[in-house]
Amino acid sequence: MHSIQVFAEYKVKPEMRDEYLHKVKDIATAMNHIGVDDFIVHEGVDQPGLFVEMFHVPTIEAYRKIKRKRCEEKAAIGEFWQSINDCIQGGTEKLHMWAFSPIDMNGSEE
Repeated sequence: MHSIQVFAEYKVKPEMRDEYLHKVKDIATAMNHIGVDDFIVHEGVDQPGLFVEMFHVPTIEAYRKIKRKRCEEKAAIGEFWQSINDCIQGGTEKLHMWAFSPIDMNGSEE
């Protein structure tokens, strides 16, 4: 099975941008600890403050666990993921996450 490519997208509050940028290394470390590969963050060129995280997970189950932890579970104030989500305009509800699996461009059936 191919690894799953995940995208997470959100807009950071302008007044929280510096705080968010200081936390990016912590996000990368946390994602590494939960089995994420190739974690990278990009900021929109046309839309400053719009961030996209890209990373790979080995299974759809791993993706669902991360999505549940980041997007669905309500962390207590001060908890790590909540401190990240506090930087997002609209909070946790505005953190969007999608998973993609590569297609076989050779047309062969697996």
